[in-house]
Amino acid sequence: MAAGVLVVTSTALTAEKGTDDADEPRIKPAIRGLVSMGAFKFVGSGGDPVNTLEPIKAKAGIFGGLVVVASWTQLQPEGPDDFDSRVIDDAMKEVRDYNAEHKDKPLSVRLRIWGGFKAPPWVLKLGGPPIKAVHKNKNRRLGRFWSPEYRKAWANLQEKLAERYDSWPLIREVSMTSCMSFTAEPFYSPNEDAVQEPIREAGFNEKVYKDCLKHALDDYDAWKATRVVLSVNPVRTRPDQGPGDPDFTMDIMRECRKRLGVRCVFDNHNLDTKYPRPLRPLYALMKELGPEIAFQTGGTNPDDFDGTIKLGVEMGATSIELWQDYRGFPTVPDKDLKRWAKMIEANDSP
Repeated sequence: MAAGVLVVTSTALTAEKGTDDADEPRIKPAIRGLVSMGAFKFVGSGGDPVNTLEPIKAKAGIFGGLVVVASWTQLQPEGPDDFDSRVIDDAMKEVRDYNAEHKDKPLSVRLRIWGGFKAPPWVLKLGGPPIKAVHKNKNRRLGRFWSPEYRKAWANLQEKLAERYDSWPLIREVSMTSCMSFTAEPFYSPNEDAVQEPIREAGFNEKVYKDCLKHALDDYDAWKATRVVLSVNPVRTRPDQGPGDPDFTMDIMRECRKRLGVRCVFDNHNLDTKYPRPLRPLYALMKELGPEIAFQTGGTNPDDFDGTIKLGVEMGATSIELWQDYRGFPTVPDKDLKRWAKMIEANDSP
């Protein structure tokens, strides 16, 4: 066992109430309150995610959670049999050190793995040469993220991650990022011509994309005690699709709750008082199906930041991610952050 690794004992991993099956892992508690969305500069500036707690340390005692970010390239640079967990292990050591100093307000972790344009070279070549695309004026390379070969490799990665981390009590949640391309939002595919034309030439279409999304939860079957965060948007890949297909997304939301029960965490990354109208039915269903509900603010610092947090609370949010890069929460006064954290934590579910 690696030094510093936290493992839940067999006693701690007792069955959830209502069953006598001692082999059934106990569901870990959800993350509550304000959450730092963690590393994001790598998306704009290139390179790999660099996890740091420095922004949270400057706001110590306020946040309830942190997103630990890793790229697929960092975890499996050489091939499917490779597995290098150092980027996550190092971040978790820093979290444990922080928690030892702030026992009255410790951090829990949401793990978020970036595939898509952050997949390793061997994955980009599955089924054909890497796809060259341009997203937001940046040259990117993609693999065939909708293809069976790619999906099998991704599921294999989840098995390795779950084998190592499903028993770690501080890693409460893992983001479902199957089928992602340019953001950690699997239901989002940019409709720019510079993206859609090359990926469609490589075999992408709505049918194979939806098939990938329909089976995405299967990729996380190895996770048993950790909650799975489903970040939702209406499926929309062409400019002429209007509001997209919210019904498709809502069907998967219902399936997630049916299959995972309370382990299914509903999430959206566009929280703002001016949020897009196509999100209305999704927000309504999130509220109807109930906790756990997570959000991420749609921008680093919404124009009506206070109103944005209040909206999330009204929608039933039990956690809200705030940006820590490109301004974000480091620019917000502590008194406001403390008040927001208290509001969200008051949404605590049974």
